[in-house]
Amino acid sequence: MNGEPIERHAFRALMGNVAGQVSIVASGEPGERNGLTASAVCSLSDAPPTVLLCVNRAAGTHDVIVRNGVFSINALAVGQEEIARVFAGGTGARGEDRFGAGRWSQGVTGAPLLAGSLCWLECRLVDCKPSATHTVFFGRVVAGDTTPDAEPLLYHRGGYTRLDPALLDLALAGSKAESGCG
Repeated sequence: MNGEPIERHAFRALMGNVAGQVSIVASGEPGERNGLTASAVCSLSDAPPTVLLCVNRAAGTHDVIVRNGVFSINALAVGQEEIARVFAGGTGARGEDRFGAGRWSQGVTGAPLLAGSLCWLECRLVDCKPSATHTVFFGRVVAGDTTPDAEPLLYHRGGYTRLDPALLDLALAGSKAESGCG
């Protein structure tokens, strides 16, 4: 073992085996909005509520987040694959043109919020750290909501997928049995 990093394509292939929630990260006021499809999003703390996300510095959304100091994380639901493709650049749309996909509103900070998403979080930028090609953004969650009956859209091995409904029902039944509910 030489301790050197593996080749980047091998790394990407390995990480493709890790299923992840698909989200749209967005910032900006109407007319100047930008957003991207992201899977590098996670909770950091609940005291205070904080998330982190990683954005490539070459992405148009990167500088919009820095300039505005606010962003939203819109976790996509099953059925929103086309929105994911648009914000991933699959249609060639850029910047404000991407917001033609889906129904968008503005939150309390002015960040774009996607109707019908599994959930959305509205965040104020509290810190950022450069790392290699990306910046790690830390956001304080100031608002959020969920669509209770929505199922998560996942990305796994190069494609969009969903939880197996039979396994989900089994997990829910198991948690009810353990808690004595049901």
